[in-house]
Amino acid sequence: MAFIFKNRNTKNWLAGFRDATGKRRNRSTGIPTLGMDREETEKNRVDAEKLAREYEVAANRKRTSQQVRRVITELHREITGVDLPVVTVQVHVDEWLKSKVSSVSAGTLAFYTTSTKKFTEFLGDRADGELGDIERRDIEAFRDEMAERLAAKTVNNNLKTLRMLFRDARDRTVLVDDPTEFVKAVKAKTVIKRRPFAVTEVSTVLKHCDSEWRSMVLFGMYTGQRLGDIARLQWESIDLKRKTLSLTTSKTDKELKLPLHKDLFTHLQSLPRPISQDMPIHPDAYATIKAEGRVSTLSRRFGAILADAGLREKKTHKTTGKGRDAKKDLTGLSFHSLRRTAATLLNEAGVPQAVAMAFVGHDSEDIHKVYVNVGESAMRDAATKIPSVL
Repeated sequence: MAFIFKNRNTKNWLAGFRDATGKRRNRSTGIPTLGMDREETEKNRVDAEKLAREYEVAANRKRTSQQVRRVITELHREITGVDLPVVTVQVHVDEWLKSKVSSVSAGTLAFYTTSTKKFTEFLGDRADGELGDIERRDIEAFRDEMAERLAAKTVNNNLKTLRMLFRDARDRTVLVDDPTEFVKAVKAKTVIKRRPFAVTEVSTVLKHCDSEWRSMVLFGMYTGQRLGDIARLQWESIDLKRKTLSLTTSKTDKELKLPLHKDLFTHLQSLPRPISQDMPIHPDAYATIKAEGRVSTLSRRFGAILADAGLREKKTHKTTGKGRDAKKDLTGLSFHSLRRTAATLLNEAGVPQAVAMAFVGHDSEDIHKVYVNVGESAMRDAATKIPSVL
């Protein structure tokens, strides 16, 4: 039997009813729970109850989802005098992404865009259907489809994006029920222990780099910064007179001013002077990340360098049928390992923890502990500089 109820997230009466399959459905009536006076409030309640009953009748007749939606829209217009707002999946995705432009970093926005695009492509034609038609089983099917191709961490990050997307819809009263609410994350089948490079391994990697990648590896080694931030660096960030590097990290918006290691300073002096200070230091990498908004292509290129250096298994050209989203080669080394290397070497050199954290831009002591590998003898023998890899 149809009924109406209130929800703290909306000022309108909500209708609860069951469709022809017996499934519980909730829809907004668009009718306020309160009126100008007691008489209008009671009228609103009666109208909402009537609309709820009509919803149930419409949903229990043998109609297509489009026919049901049309009938409900007409009923809503007849009773309330206004059209029932219909929000499609694609429309809400577009609006949600637009709302994030000024509140998240460019890298995060790029991930949200890619993640929601995967979901709408998975839905196909249903992406142009009503947002309220998406159910928990749809989210779980999308999750399971991704789990066949992607690492668990990637799957769960995409799932987090959907949680934010649908929670926003509920907060805006576009939805009553959040289909992601009880969807569980996937568990990683294998735990990959990430590790820093040994200094000799970095030297080996440099031998297999072209000039631009050699420069980026030196920046990673001697500044501990992320691949995306290094790829975006422009000459205006470098002060050769003061021997400093200034940047704002894309992930945390943290402003850093770092001293240049002597090897990095010598390297920068050897490069041709730019025509303009807003020119990128690493033009190819800069163009790639500006075009794509993420570091995945650059990460794959560095993976190939590691393979050439014998530090990662080489990928064959044999087709697996899994496409570009196939699970990555989960090894202990990546460009991010240079960040771990910097943190570890600073720690082993006896640099105070607070200084080391500030140098690489870590936000908390807990995060710092994840990155450093502390050796007792290294802690006793303080050094003042990261060792040379040249």
